[in-house]
Amino acid sequence: MKQLLRGAGRHGAAIVISGVVLGLILPFLAAIARPYLAIAIFIFTFGSFLKFDSNSFKTEVANVKRNMLMVLWATFGIPLVMILIMTVFRPGPELAQGLLFWSLVPASPACVAFASILRLNAPIALLATIFGTVLAPFYIPGLAALLGGYRIDIDPVSTCIHLVLLIGGASVAAIVVKQLAGGFVRDNPEAMTGISVLAMFLAGMGSMRGMQAHLLSQPLTSLEFVVMAYALLFGAELLGAFLFWRYGRAAALTAGLISGTRTITLAWVVLGDHILPLADLFLAASMVAKYTAPGLTKSLLARLIAPAAEGIGMASQPGATATAE
Repeated sequence: MKQLLRGAGRHGAAIVISGVVLGLILPFLAAIARPYLAIAIFIFTFGSFLKFDSNSFKTEVANVKRNMLMVLWATFGIPLVMILIMTVFRPGPELAQGLLFWSLVPASPACVAFASILRLNAPIALLATIFGTVLAPFYIPGLAALLGGYRIDIDPVSTCIHLVLLIGGASVAAIVVKQLAGGFVRDNPEAMTGISVLAMFLAGMGSMRGMQAHLLSQPLTSLEFVVMAYALLFGAELLGAFLFWRYGRAAALTAGLISGTRTITLAWVVLGDHILPLADLFLAASMVAKYTAPGLTKSLLARLIAPAAEGIGMASQPGATATAE
């Protein structure tokens, strides 16, 4: 089992993509995996917590101004940009619903696992996920009514408690495991990443339920929506990274990650039976982009982060004068 987890940790991005591909080409696997999405979210969040270093987390939490700006941007900045895009391009009402709710939902808990896989700043991703999750049930109904005229029936308190318990439960479970097997956790970082990877493999597979049917019945529209989903995700990531570049490469790229990786399943939950057909298709296409984008960008991000890491190494050497971002 340890070797399996280590292998998953070393090849995390490719394994997550393979889950999406399997769910897409074998619909029965997607149907089997779909009911376990909540469990998968719990497990990949738990796996991410296992890799957390308390000292580095405290350091990141102390940067209050940066953290607040990132959370505000990912939570409220992205919807405002989306409204601007919709004002310019004027999509039809069905696609407009999908676009609006894609932008309204908060950063996904998957950001924490993706940050670990991509060697970005996992504490920042966690903070954005927690605050966005806590705020989401309270701001989504108001912004949905203000920006799109939608009347959303959602109990903010119960929804907030449900979402926070999901992340809080994963945190508590990770603390218990660290107390009981702290040495094993420290000595096997790739295996800890592998726990998140295998859970995301399951989540990616389950997220593809119904996508093959969409592709077969509306091939051109489906492909157009997949391209659009990638464009929005990468556009949000580039914009987020640009806005926070002055905080260092890893932090800026993490800001990009939380900008483009949204909790799409929450959009389905909020809309329920009121979701329109093309909105449903766009959200499904966005799941393809969400789970495959980290694998497609991993090598590029590694090259972007490498100079900063080298600078840190040089600065730590006696007599070195180089400084890192």
